[in-house]
Amino acid sequence: MEEASRIGAPLGILCAVASGAYTLAVLHDADPSFGPLTALGAALVAGCALATLLTAAVEARQARAGTTAALLRLGAPSTVLRSAAALRAGALAALFVPLTLTVAALAALPLTP
Repeated sequence: MEEASRIGAPLGILCAVASGAYTLAVLHDADPSFGPLTALGAALVAGCALATLLTAAVEARQARAGTTAALLRLGAPSTVLRSAAALRAGALAALFVPLTLTVAALAALPLTP
């Protein structure tokens, strides 16, 4: 629950950027007239959103450091801790990737000819 408030907003921003990029790709599929500054701006926005999410993930990991150390002292295998982290990341991806693509498709639907 504590991680949800820390990671939720950056994840939402990244999903919004991805949804916008997908919508833009759908709308400009027939006539891609992007210049180099447009590509640079899109890469900058996407990179900043991803960097914000990664920074929040590192902060969440540092906040869990005490709990992780206590579990290791109690004898929990490190593979269990890694698999729990992979399960959390996989669950987030399994939920948010289809949701983002659905929102992007619905956003582009009224704008397509």
